Amino acid sequence: MKTLPFFLLTLVLIPISVWSKTSGQKKFAEHKHNINVSVGYGVPSILRLYLRQNTNRQELRVSGYGPLMAKLDYMISNRFSVGVNASYSYTQLAWMDDGYDPAIHGNRPYEYGIRASELSGIIRGNYHYLRRSKFDAYAGFGFGYGRVSLSTYTLAPMNQFYVRYNFPRPYSGEITTGLRYFPINRVGLYTELGIGKSWLLFNHFIPEALIQMGVTIKFL
Repeated sequence: MKTLPFFLLTLVLIPISVWSKTSGQKKFAEHKHNINVSVGYGVPSILRLYLRQNTNRQELRVSGYGPLMAKLDYMISNRFSVGVNASYSYTQLAWMDDGYDPAIHGNRPYEYGIRASELSGIIRGNYHYLRRSKFDAYAGFGFGYGRVSLSTYTLAPMNQFYVRYNFPRPYSGEITTGLRYFPINRVGLYTELGIGKSWLLFNHFIPEALIQMGVTIKFL
């Protein structure tokens, strides 16, 4: 797992070196002071993927959604941009256990579980290495902070309990290369490859959202 960031950094740098020599020969798709606003979805959730592969599904159910992505990108020159990215992810683990039912004056199975939410905010810089009238290829990295919290729940009316735990504020980062395509004026699609969201938590590197895609809108 420790070699993954170095592999993805190489993945970002290779297209930059290949395309930067030729990208200045044609009309730029982006210009200084352009603003791009994007919303998207990242896959996979490595946390949920790990839990599903290492859990007996008959005993523990794993569900959730995200990471959901929101991005704002401002062109400070014809080649470089800065922006802010936010992401949110939700995971739920559920299992069945006995609980007291006052209607039948006895025990029956109820759902118990744990809910986890992840929220991150990142400041990012991009280098736009290939731009055409409808295409914008870029690579960059970002760094910021996040919040990870866990809470318990139960549907058993007589066995109520609640525990909430907020992890120490983790660092969050990303390294991706991406492409925007504008089939119509100012409205387009985007996709990115790399670490779209990652955590440095308790001295462990936890990547997530290796692929993401969504919609982008350009404001001139």
